[in-house]
Amino acid sequence: MDFLTNLCLTKLGFLARCLLLELPSEEDLLDQVPYSQVAVIGAGPYGVTIAAHLQLAGIDFRIFGRPMHRWQCQMPRGMVLKSEGCGSSLCDPTGGHTLAQYCAEKQLPYSAWGVPVSIDVFTQYALSFQRELVPNVEDVMVTAIDASNDGFELRLANGTIARAGKVVVATGLEYATHIPSEIAGLPSGLLSHSSDHHDLSVFKGKDVTVIGGGQSALETAALLSEGGASVRLLVRKPSLSWGQRPGAFRRTAYQRLRYPVSGLGRGLATWAYCNVPMLFRHLPQHVRLEKVKTALGPAGAWWLKDRVVGRLQILSNTVVLRADKRSSRAVLQAIGPDGRPFDLTTDHVIAATGYRFSLQRLPFLSGGLRPRLRTEHEFPALSSNFESSVPGLYFTGVASAGCFGPAMRFLVGTGITGRRVAGHIAATTRQGRSRAILHFANALKCGES
Repeated sequence: MDFLTNLCLTKLGFLARCLLLELPSEEDLLDQVPYSQVAVIGAGPYGVTIAAHLQLAGIDFRIFGRPMHRWQCQMPRGMVLKSEGCGSSLCDPTGGHTLAQYCAEKQLPYSAWGVPVSIDVFTQYALSFQRELVPNVEDVMVTAIDASNDGFELRLANGTIARAGKVVVATGLEYATHIPSEIAGLPSGLLSHSSDHHDLSVFKGKDVTVIGGGQSALETAALLSEGGASVRLLVRKPSLSWGQRPGAFRRTAYQRLRYPVSGLGRGLATWAYCNVPMLFRHLPQHVRLEKVKTALGPAGAWWLKDRVVGRLQILSNTVVLRADKRSSRAVLQAIGPDGRPFDLTTDHVIAATGYRFSLQRLPFLSGGLRPRLRTEHEFPALSSNFESSVPGLYFTGVASAGCFGPAMRFLVGTGITGRRVAGHIAATTRQGRSRAILHFANALKCGES
């Protein structure tokens, strides 16, 4: 027998032995994938708050995302929160990590009312909250979620797979930026969304047009102007709206009852959005969806007015019809308050046109999950515990605004969300039931009645 024949027989024998081996089944392979009771997607204010409540309830969880990424990288330097100090804390289930306490420890100025909170102070506070209460954040993105026999399977950006019994989606505004179709055709070099910029100094000496009339548009325009850019503001409405400074004047007992002050401003409706969102979900669907679109709408904070009015060009009652590129600049075709069309040439357009959540824009939801999710317009239909029609799959933050109201777009919504989601998971998880009572007792310290 020659060498070549002997070699072939040897390889055939090896192949035969491999075929006789018992290969691991798919179930065996899945058993080797790490499993946790809960996976939290997103490490912003809502994700971290929920994780802190899960921690106290004794629930085994993993949390994925870059801590406070949006706050660190997608909000311009020098920005100040619209919410008051009392509405800018994350809800710590033990009540020991508030913004007021953080500012006191760091000797920073703070007041429940009337002292604006800078983005830098809030971000450092939120990161401190995360490091102390949720140090196990995994800095990796979730790219896909699908249902599995024991809950859910998650695929991560690093190529690994995770399994969880329940999943909490807390991605915030990550996939919700809105740019009107009239200007969306401009190339990226001439058009951006207000959330695209952390450093507005790149526009120094440039002619910039900001579209929008809300807090984001007004503050972006102010920061651009203060940074040396030539700025104009295009506003659809006839005039700008501004908030009132809390405590700017003495109020009668009737005024305090009729127009109570909350972390988001003054008014009975605003107070209700912040304090009793569970009542909001009992409103008819069409009323809820309309309130989410219109309530707490475009308006500037009280402290911003002096930085805008009289300091930059404001074109109110102006509607943009289309936008084109000419040479290296953008040309906006608009209609002014007199009804006449005009062209406006600018170096760059910033669309401070807000956010519109749509379940269809979440890229990580599998094709198998989407048909099972009951929706109300573009929002997921949720139970009183933020659970969707897919058992074990929860949606929070702006995704829950359609059910729980416009306060879910702001920091004030983290408290009720953390307590309800973690409390429900603790009560329905065998290992967590014994600690559910402790969780709810501590949750009372956050102020839920």
